[in-house]
Amino acid sequence: MANKQHRTTYQAIRHHFIILLTFFALFTGIAVVLVVGVNLVRQSESQSVELLRSLNRSFIDDKPDWKQWRKNSSINTENTYVRVTDQVHTAKQPELFYSQGAPQFLAAAPTPISKMIHIPVFPALIYAKGYGLFYYRSGVRHGSQKNIRSEIWLSLNPIVQLLTSVILIVLLVSLASLSLGWFVISLIARQLTEPLQTLQEAAKAHSQSINRVETLLPVPESPVEAQQLAISFNDLLSAIIKNNQKEKAFISNASHELRTPIAAIRGHIALVKRRGKAHPEIIDSSLHFIDDESAKMQALVNSLLALSRADKEVVTKSHFDLAVIVNETVEEQRVLLKQPIQVVGEQSAIVHANQTNITQILSALLDNAGKYSPPDAQITVKISKHDHQTVLAVENNGPSIPKADQAHIFDRFYRGDPAHNSHITGNGLGLAIASQLAQLNDVGLRVKSILPHGVSFEVSFSDPDLTK
Repeated sequence: MANKQHRTTYQAIRHHFIILLTFFALFTGIAVVLVVGVNLVRQSESQSVELLRSLNRSFIDDKPDWKQWRKNSSINTENTYVRVTDQVHTAKQPELFYSQGAPQFLAAAPTPISKMIHIPVFPALIYAKGYGLFYYRSGVRHGSQKNIRSEIWLSLNPIVQLLTSVILIVLLVSLASLSLGWFVISLIARQLTEPLQTLQEAAKAHSQSINRVETLLPVPESPVEAQQLAISFNDLLSAIIKNNQKEKAFISNASHELRTPIAAIRGHIALVKRRGKAHPEIIDSSLHFIDDESAKMQALVNSLLALSRADKEVVTKSHFDLAVIVNETVEEQRVLLKQPIQVVGEQSAIVHANQTNITQILSALLDNAGKYSPPDAQITVKISKHDHQTVLAVENNGPSIPKADQAHIFDRFYRGDPAHNSHITGNGLGLAIASQLAQLNDVGLRVKSILPHGVSFEVSFSDPDLTK
């Protein structure tokens, strides 16, 4: 079975408009022919009535005066045939009077009544072979001694010829309209679909380009739909480009973070191989170094896995008391951090989020505060409520973060000024993981400097009543 060929937008527009135009031309043509035909037949009906009246006026001694009738009639009587039947009540046979040519006409159609074609709209039509189509009308004048019956056959051949001409003209006009309409519709359809075709060609070229992720599609000025479609595609491409650049930077940074400890480990292994037998004292120091570096690598890999899971995780939210989670997490971190931690603010605060994720975010913020704060500086965890929000803030007394760096503080592997932070341990993924988890839970996470020194990380939760 052959595959069904799908139409392009250009072909579909042209196809449907041509069908519509054909239907309109056909409907208009039929309507014109019907209106003209009906009016002409009704005009013939009026003429037949007038002919009967003029015929009655032409009677002299109960006989029709054909010359006087033709002379006084305002209607052409050449193709009109009349038969007058004079029936005297006492006579057995009626007396018949014929107009010129009527006997020959009646010989072709001797029984016109039996051959009438009755149409609901019109009284009667008759077709006589060799003569054509006629309109038939009759009338009876009753008298005390006799009845006079007049019958008229009015030729409709001029009307048929006129209708034939009208039909021919309508067909020619319809064909001309269809031809012109085909051209105009094709032109309009091409103009309407050209922006889409341009987008399609640009997208195809974009997909085949080596550097396709770095380019955007052209935005047409019109129509608005194509313009909006191109803008939407470019927004999507911009997001893809941005994510691609982030992934490239992430892979580069991850490779760098792994390359350094691996090179150091391989250097110590080579050192042990070369000088281990002659100098056994270096073995312990090398093993200690390798153990430290492998632990850093393990922490980095765990962070990378956590970040990967955070990118794909589907969270399940629930209502819980933030103050309880804060107190539990702070107690755990007090064992790990040198700095004292103080919890202040609300004693109870119900929020709507994933409890495990919020614990991870708070742990990452406390770990970051511990790295950048002096050992004797206090870390403050504050819970507050305002403007239908619950805010969890982690404040430390470490160095302030310049505004230029605040926009990148949640980027992966970002460490700020290397000259001042070279002694800081870690891999630069903690805040990136916290930011990703915050996005998954629809909570805000921002950083601001505290003058004269210090940094505050704020996690904001919407009113749980508004999230139900």
